[in-house]
Amino acid sequence: METKEIIGRNPVLEYLRALEERHGGELFISRSAHGKIIDVIVREAKQRNVKISYCDKDVLAKVDSSSRHQGVMLRLAARTRLPREEDFLEEVAAASGVIVALDRLSDPHNVGSIIRSAEALGASGVALSKAHSTEVTPVVVKASAGATAHLPILTVSNVAQFLERAKARGFWIIGASGEGQSSPEAIADVRPAVLVIGSEGEGMRRLTEHKCDYMVRIPLRGNIESLNASVAAGIILYELLKQSR
Repeated sequence: METKEIIGRNPVLEYLRALEERHGGELFISRSAHGKIIDVIVREAKQRNVKISYCDKDVLAKVDSSSRHQGVMLRLAARTRLPREEDFLEEVAAASGVIVALDRLSDPHNVGSIIRSAEALGASGVALSKAHSTEVTPVVVKASAGATAHLPILTVSNVAQFLERAKARGFWIIGASGEGQSSPEAIADVRPAVLVIGSEGEGMRRLTEHKCDYMVRIPLRGNIESLNASVAAGIILYELLKQSR
């Protein structure tokens, strides 16, 4: 059976909380790990029938040689069933929700940060392209602070074609660009929507840009001419989702 490993204290805790009771799995804890959050992790694991194994740091270092594991690792059966795109789009459209689509965004820390913001602010899901994008790796999970446990993440073959299918179901497509003509406030009521975030260096592809109904630019007043992709995504998502709060 295919498995996946979740590392880091907050990600492990969020994945445990997202599990159904008696799900199974195995939690590895370094014998030197301690603190209140470790106690909470152990309690959550016991409530969900997750096996707990105490081990030396060397065991965790085989999975991640850095200190990102923070003394804990959760091993679960890999998710075999993902939401069907058609059903997911219909469900989000009915709820007037927002999906974030990442076009050629390959930095796992940025991808994880965007997933974290999307979940925290109330987005309905994230779409990643198969080509030229990072997968949901342990680094992405860690950077998301475990938000990947709670947010549906779709993998699409082609972002532009995905946007076409979304438009056919009533979605507005909003692109983030330094050359955009709309302000974040101007699209606050545009729902349901797909927010497209392009890569750090090159932005979104021209074909993807042509699918957008709005191109949004965040006004900047300082000397720096652009924002990190994850920061820009958070600002625009806040405007899109603040009415729902």
